[in-house]
Amino acid sequence: MTLLLAALLALAGVMLGLWWAPFVVGLALGAITQRARIAVPAGAAIGLLAWFIPLAVAQERYGLGPTAESLAAIMKLDHQAAFPIAMTLLVGMLLGLTGAWLGSATRLLAPSTRG
Repeated sequence: MTLLLAALLALAGVMLGLWWAPFVVGLALGAITQRARIAVPAGAAIGLLAWFIPLAVAQERYGLGPTAESLAAIMKLDHQAAFPIAMTLLVGMLLGLTGAWLGSATRLLAPSTRG
């Protein structure tokens, strides 16, 4: 349930223009989740989905092919439209991953309440 809520919050944030929302949600997820080996991949997946869904909707509505080809041409990649799209999704994934990692790391540094 926590993962679903985190995914919805990150998606809502990105759709409202807060491109950094997966980082903040990942930070909270890493701080709440007891196991880093669950929180970090979940944060990465949430970041990826939070950026993928709006990108897929924009592709369906407007067709991002010409824009992606133009970006590829600017980057001297010979009109390979998949590269800018993959880099965009990578940024979203890394935002969620680094947020969850940082949240997990800070949770481990906090003083323990156990005796």
